[in-house]
Amino acid sequence: MLAGRLARAPELATRCARTPPDFDDPDWAALLDAVSVGETRLFRLPGQFTTLATLLPGLGTTARSEGRALRLLSAGCASGEEAWSLAALAMRHMPPGTTVEVLGLDMCRPALDAARAGKAGAGLGDPLALVPPDVLPLLADEGGRPRPHPALRAVTRFHRANLRDALPGRFDVVFCRNVLIYLHEKARAEVIGRLTGALRPGGVLGLGPTDQRPAGLAPLGEMLWRRNA
Repeated sequence: MLAGRLARAPELATRCARTPPDFDDPDWAALLDAVSVGETRLFRLPGQFTTLATLLPGLGTTARSEGRALRLLSAGCASGEEAWSLAALAMRHMPPGTTVEVLGLDMCRPALDAARAGKAGAGLGDPLALVPPDVLPLLADEGGRPRPHPALRAVTRFHRANLRDALPGRFDVVFCRNVLIYLHEKARAEVIGRLTGALRPGGVLGLGPTDQRPAGLAPLGEMLWRRNA
């Protein structure tokens, strides 16, 4: 897969081979844009979101009692569907008076542009097919087209970031799905450590079906784990 993507950007690959990797170097940034895998969709793996919905009221109550916002992170957010899904679910299941902050992180600049614009990826089939009816008004316009509601836009931000760098603060929910499979073993362990370390006590980590169980977290089912301490 990677070889095929590199073949579509031969000049960039050649130039980057002469210089050390630099996240902000224009050539390396362009190469990362070219080889990034952006497969995603709204409410992908719906069972995971169903389980998370049962946990959000308790997480929101804790956040409100501590005088802070409930924070959710989509690590490797691609074009934003996962982050928008988390935002919609949180807005739907939060206790009254709870504020929400959602952050999406990715390295691919075109994907982040699409995320900020609220454009669902082309994908296969109806992009709204997996969205639960109770949150559909937050993710579709009056014409039935996928479009984040202004209330979601007000609480959701997207930034370019490398998951091997320090994460921006602590979170109640961290999703990192179908990202770790593209990392070598050392980087995978490093990122898992950062994701786990960014969880608040009681926080929930969501991984993809091919990811290994993270050490020190309690399983909740549906590839979700809780940090108890």
